[in-house]
Amino acid sequence: MSVAYAAEPSTITADAIKPFPKPRTIKELDALFEGAGHPSAIPIVLTPGLAKLLLRRNKKNRLIRPSTITEYARDMVAKAWTLNGEAIKLAWNGDALDGQHRLYACEKAGVSIPTFIVGNLLPEAQDTMDSGLRRTTADVFSLNEEERSTTLAAIVRRVWGWNAGDRKFTRRGSPTKTEARALLREAPEIRRSAEIAGRTRTAFPHIPQSALGTAHYLFNSIDPDETAWFFQRLADGAEIPLGHPILALRSRVTSERAKAGIPWARHLTYLVITWNAVREGRDLSRFSVPAGTPVPEPK
Repeated sequence: MSVAYAAEPSTITADAIKPFPKPRTIKELDALFEGAGHPSAIPIVLTPGLAKLLLRRNKKNRLIRPSTITEYARDMVAKAWTLNGEAIKLAWNGDALDGQHRLYACEKAGVSIPTFIVGNLLPEAQDTMDSGLRRTTADVFSLNEEERSTTLAAIVRRVWGWNAGDRKFTRRGSPTKTEARALLREAPEIRRSAEIAGRTRTAFPHIPQSALGTAHYLFNSIDPDETAWFFQRLADGAEIPLGHPILALRSRVTSERAKAGIPWARHLTYLVITWNAVREGRDLSRFSVPAGTPVPEPK
């Protein structure tokens, strides 16, 4: 089938795909595969109503992951769900073999999306589905030639959580790949934070790069000059007197790391407590951070 696109293929959404069939019932969907006699793929516009009907055919599948459904639905509502070649897969007898999270998300979002439907598969084909390694946000950044892609992805995820109001960093939710790319477009300075995090971690390897990068991004939005000095001194510990907050931080994380692992949020909490003490010009002799304490707001 020859399709005339109303947009670049990478930005195709349901609104832009006029030639694609839009079946609203199972009967209309089945009619698309009548007479094929073999597995075949057809691009369609999937409506929430058809998604709900197809879920009735979802008789045997993996346990659903609500967080994945929520992430997919956010992209669908934002019209960021693109036609990427992934398909809803149906057996010859009509059973849905693959795509349940996309179907649930389409129903939840209440919007139509473009997708491929593959029909006439053998039921046992389900055994080999989803056997590939899922592409991560770090993979996406790497494919887009971002430097320090793994660190960058981790910092973007934490900044996204911070912006969403998660001050304990205990939520399982994370940005979709589309949301991660959007955040990086909106805040390109995160790239610089990832670079500084890498340098600091090389000199002082006791705080995760993602915590360093997140802190750098937050502090830099308050005072870039003081942030530069703060991270230089955190890295080398030079030219600061006894009792200085940065020396206290370096000592605390070094001793705690030697004894046991430190929860990620506590690393960021220590950094913010130290930053605030430096900004207020006071010494810092001890850190008191009860378990489950939200990360304080940097000043």
